[in-house]
Amino acid sequence: MPTLTRRSKAGNYAFLMSGLLLLFLLMPLLSTFPALAKNAFLIRVAVQAGYSGLMLIGVWGLPRENTFFKFGLALALLSVAFSAIDVFYNSIVIELCIKAVVLLFSVTSAVIAAKHVFGGTRVDRNLLFGAMCVYLLMGLIWAILYGLIFQFLPGSFNGIEVLDGKAPMDTLLYYSFVTLASLGYGDITPVAPLARTLAYFEAIGGQLYIAIMLAGLVGLFLNERR
Repeated sequence: MPTLTRRSKAGNYAFLMSGLLLLFLLMPLLSTFPALAKNAFLIRVAVQAGYSGLMLIGVWGLPRENTFFKFGLALALLSVAFSAIDVFYNSIVIELCIKAVVLLFSVTSAVIAAKHVFGGTRVDRNLLFGAMCVYLLMGLIWAILYGLIFQFLPGSFNGIEVLDGKAPMDTLLYYSFVTLASLGYGDITPVAPLARTLAYFEAIGGQLYIAIMLAGLVGLFLNERR
C-alpha cells in the first residue's frame, strides 16, 4: 500500500506488484494437480494465505513510520487472524470478513497508487510499477465482487464451474481480466442485471484507465524532455 507522496520510496510498488503476481499465479499452479484442485478445503486455505501474503508483501516496502504502513499491517493481521479462525471454524461470516478486508486493502491501495500515478511529476520505474499495480488491483477488486454476486445470487453467470458452492478464484480472476481488457471470449457470460452492470463498468473503467494513464505518462515524458 504505497504512500500518498508524489515521489514514493523506491520499490514500494514493486513489492505490491510482486504480491499481486504471486496471488494470481497461486491458483493456476494448484489447479495443475487434479487431486489438489478438487480439494475445496485446501483451495480455500491457499486463497486466504494468498490474500494475507499480498497484504504483508504490499506493506513491506513502506517506511515504518508511515500511517498507511500501520493501516495496511493492521488489515494484513486481521486477514491472518480471520484465516486462522476459518481453518478450524468454517463460517460464511468469517469468509465475508476476509473478503471485506482484502477488498478494503485493494481499494485503498488502488486509490493511493492512482493518486501517485496521475499526480506524479516525473516518469520513473516506481511510477510505472504503480501504474501496473492499479490495473492489476482493478482486476482483483472486480473478481472479488463477481465472487460475492455468484455466492448470493446463484445463476448470475453462465460458464463458471462450482467448487464447494462457490466460484473458483482463478476463474473469477480470469473472467475479470478478460472483461477489463475487453477481450470478450464469451466462455463466461453474465446473465443477471447486477452482474452485467458490473461487467460493463469494468470494461469502461479498463479502457478509460489505459487511455488516461498513457496520455499522462506521455505528457510527463515530454515535459522532462523539454
